[in-house]
Amino acid sequence: MKWYIEEASKINNSIPYGKQINMSAGFGPTGLPHIGTLCEIIRTNLIKNELNRLGREVNFYLISDDLDSFRKIPSNVPNPEKLKPYLGLPVNKVPDPFGIYSSFSEMAESRLFELAKEYNVDCNIVKNSQAYKNGDYNSLIKLFLENFSSINKICKESTGFLRQRTYNIIMPISEKTGKVLEHIIITNIDINNGEITYYIPSNEIVNKPGHEYGVELQELYQEEVLDKEQTVSVFNGKAKLQWKADWSMRLLYRNIHFEMYGEDLTDSASVARQIFATLHKPAPRLYRYGLFLDASGKKISKSKGNGFSLDDAKNLLTHEAIQTHLSKDPKKSTKFYIEQSPKLNDQVNISNKNKKRLSFFKISRILQASKPTNISSARKFLDLYREHGETISENELIISYNYYSKTNKYNNHGLTTTREKDYFSFIAESIKQEETLSKEDILKLICSSFTKNFPERDSSQLWILLYRGLFGDICGPRIETWIKINDTKDIIEHFINPHIITLENKETRNEIKTTESSMKINKDNDNEIKMTKLLNKIDFNQIREKCDALSLQLKENSNALIDALSGYQCKMVTEDEIYRSVDVLENIGENKEYFNQNIYGVTSFLPLNQPIYATVCFGFIPSLMAENVCIRPPTAMHLHYKKFENIIDLSKISSSLSISYENKELFLSKRVNVTDAVIFTGTPENAIKVRKHFRKNTLFILNGAGHNPLVISKDADINIAIESAKRVVLYNQGQDCAGPNAILVHNDIYDSFRDNLITSLKDIEDKVGSYSDQNNIIGPNSDIDHCIKIASMFKINRDYCTYGGEINPITGMIKPTIFEKSLSMGGNYKEFFAPVFFLQKYQQDQNLDDYFSNPSYPANAMYISLFGTSNYISNELNKKLHLPESILNNTDLHLEERGYLPYGGQGPAASCLWYDGNRINGSTLPQRDIYQYLVKPQI
Repeated sequence: MKWYIEEASKINNSIPYGKQINMSAGFGPTGLPHIGTLCEIIRTNLIKNELNRLGREVNFYLISDDLDSFRKIPSNVPNPEKLKPYLGLPVNKVPDPFGIYSSFSEMAESRLFELAKEYNVDCNIVKNSQAYKNGDYNSLIKLFLENFSSINKICKESTGFLRQRTYNIIMPISEKTGKVLEHIIITNIDINNGEITYYIPSNEIVNKPGHEYGVELQELYQEEVLDKEQTVSVFNGKAKLQWKADWSMRLLYRNIHFEMYGEDLTDSASVARQIFATLHKPAPRLYRYGLFLDASGKKISKSKGNGFSLDDAKNLLTHEAIQTHLSKDPKKSTKFYIEQSPKLNDQVNISNKNKKRLSFFKISRILQASKPTNISSARKFLDLYREHGETISENELIISYNYYSKTNKYNNHGLTTTREKDYFSFIAESIKQEETLSKEDILKLICSSFTKNFPERDSSQLWILLYRGLFGDICGPRIETWIKINDTKDIIEHFINPHIITLENKETRNEIKTTESSMKINKDNDNEIKMTKLLNKIDFNQIREKCDALSLQLKENSNALIDALSGYQCKMVTEDEIYRSVDVLENIGENKEYFNQNIYGVTSFLPLNQPIYATVCFGFIPSLMAENVCIRPPTAMHLHYKKFENIIDLSKISSSLSISYENKELFLSKRVNVTDAVIFTGTPENAIKVRKHFRKNTLFILNGAGHNPLVISKDADINIAIESAKRVVLYNQGQDCAGPNAILVHNDIYDSFRDNLITSLKDIEDKVGSYSDQNNIIGPNSDIDHCIKIASMFKINRDYCTYGGEINPITGMIKPTIFEKSLSMGGNYKEFFAPVFFLQKYQQDQNLDDYFSNPSYPANAMYISLFGTSNYISNELNKKLHLPESILNNTDLHLEERGYLPYGGQGPAASCLWYDGNRINGSTLPQRDIYQYLVKPQI
């Protein structure tokens, strides 16, 4: 049974006969409507038609949410910069960027409504702005005010922590600017008069589209009245409800029985059901469907314009193709992109007994190969190549030609020299002057002129030259056939306006020449270079010389490096990085056995912290054992990393090393086929996203996220333990994978440890602040956006905060903070990446098992720093989870870690390798791992 027939049957059975059935679909006209919007309407109409067939009377309402705030400028409209002044206004007050309709919303509505009619969708169109203005919703708004506390709580709790601070379901329309005020504090509600009293807190910080970081409301609402209470009516369009409350309200107002929603609105649907329950109203049937995805698997977006637009749906697909595609089970997400058009059309245009239809797929191949200049020549090419009995209708021809026009790509080829351009101009002028030239004469002219203009070239090169100029490609149809079929005026036009590319250097010109003369050989050689490891013998004396050279550079330029990174990290961190880097470079002899033969390529993704040390360990050292090494600093580090690069040019010491600041996706696309080993520092989740781009036999080295707890037993030296805790927690503002998620302190010494720690932190409060003061040892987080993530974690644990707790999302400053939570209440396994001391009291040694045996622990198991003694850790702790070298006694990881020694633990999220489809848990050392997995097996 078709899904819509089954759904119609359920609706029919649930609603008594004689009662009207109400259905609806919502539409946000904040961008150009896409195929997903149309599909929701068509799918709902399928159910409506089935209910009509069952004899039911159905009202179908199509709601335009045209009072919504214009939050983000779509990227697929003309002159988007002109829409910037209208951000924040209701979308029905934003001008149409195409200059046709009275507003942006009317433009989007008209495009959707016109196409809905073409698909025979019978619906009642409602503009939400009019319904608000006419007072249609007043009674329900009053009902929501009467239940404001409950409904507001339901909606607010479904949002993030920062959004909750200024979230209310009522959004006034500013009398001063006309903007929808989404961020306010409501201080009073007058239910009888339908009024609210509110103010805009100027210093509150919110996250908005288009803003890279948090933005203060005084900046967002510059022209509004700030920090002053105002009383306004919420009736007759002077305010609107937030989306989740608004959806519930309009469902209630029209007594809707059925509405569909995309799976990205699952949370909103849950909120709507809760609101109905709060109001003791029966909830409508809300049907979830899977999203429509573009070719890369990303959600089709109105603002991005990826995937099908409504014009694409109209021009590239038959009505039957869309109807058939939508009759399939909608619960799963499905890809819906331009290149699917022939396949979708062919699924429904099945040959009948009397006709042998020319398939859309075959048509597209013929047109792509033939390069017709217009729809008339397209018909001639199809008539030339179709088999006997194959037919094509005029509508099929139009759709196929539209598809060819949309997908015909130019492969970055064209004319490259003045002489080639002059040749094409000569042909065009000659044909124009000789109006009586036959097609045969035109071809003769082209051939003879080529011989005269390019006597040094072989005659066979004429065709590639014509392909480049006429089609922007290096292949194409038979020129004789192309000239014969196309009109003379179109031929002239192609010669007058040939494809041209600008050659910036001699190498590019030679590359094109090579492509013309031996394209297949060049392509094969390219594959061979990219896929083959080049194993050359390594001279370790040269390795020592390069390491000594970099070591000397670091020491001689230490002051310059401190200054260069002073906007990114504290002076003491830079000094420590230089010390660690010099240490590994001067002790490279410890790793001599690994420098045997070169591999070809290494790609390295650097962490957000320790740019110098990470570069040495994950970039420079690997470049001594590979021909092609490229490292990419994280985006937040780019500005500062370039300053480091200006001081020390690593490529002068190791010519195989390069640095990329490109977009991550572009960087990946360039590195996939030249990479034998990847070194990735970051979360396991992001590692998986990156790893899937590379070959199965690429060595993937992960330095992830570890727990690294400190255990302070009852016989510990408290002073030593506190100094270690400060060292590992405060280092680089806590942005280090060596930082502990929990500090487990025995009950007998807990109070003393806590009090001494607080005293010690108070002693350094004057050393917390901007990096510009080189005496400061704690500064802003290097990734300001991370403060927003930390804020939600602080909220969860706010009841346990006993010291600090201050966060500034504008500056990125997170001050040293202590949380205290007894281990009996559960262990902390969250990584803060901030200067957070998470103290957890345990009563007896055996209680440590509560922490280490928790299912949340093994994946991130790395090191344990034990101060004092513990029978549990020494004798009972899982020996496979923690090898002896991962237990540090009366010291910490910061003191023990050396760049020429393996680093990590047995937890796969802490550190591991992937190779040939297998994951190998354990510590990592790039030079050792590259040797062991890529070099040694081939020696």
